[in-house]
Amino acid sequence: MIIWLNGPFGVGKTTLANLLHQKIQNSILYDPEQLGDFFQEILPKAVCPDDFQDYPIWRKTTHQIIRDLATKTGKVIIVPMTICKREYYQEIIQRLIEDKIPLEHYILLADKTTILERLDNRFDEDNIWAKRHLDACLEAFESHIPGKKVKNTDGLRPEEVAMEILKRSEFI
Repeated sequence: MIIWLNGPFGVGKTTLANLLHQKIQNSILYDPEQLGDFFQEILPKAVCPDDFQDYPIWRKTTHQIIRDLATKTGKVIIVPMTICKREYYQEIIQRLIEDKIPLEHYILLADKTTILERLDNRFDEDNIWAKRHLDACLEAFESHIPGKKVKNTDGLRPEEVAMEILKRSEFI
């Protein structure tokens, strides 16, 4: 089974993924962003664009790795990754569903002001890119990216959001 945590940058996907990984004994945490960062680090910009999701090899490899983890390990795969372009959703998430892999796709949402505050409070990252893409992400999750929405996470502690995901995914 795959638990995909989607949502705008800064909504709390990674924090939630770490909590779920602690609570689900038979789980693996896989963050496809690390693969994208790797591509951007080793490849020239002419090959890997500023948004690594625009690199077709990243999308194909992400699908393949997650599929292999889900089908070959027997573990729950927890994936914290923003996918807000319809065609990329279809290439990765929809394709995993078509591969007949059980997949729970959650979209975490919060007020734009809360997300901007969270981005401002990150110490280890340059969040200009995330802020530039925030409106497009919010629009995508309201209009054309399907999933189980977890709204108003800004009013909840991460542990409360984790409990809601665990209940919806029938782990408790």
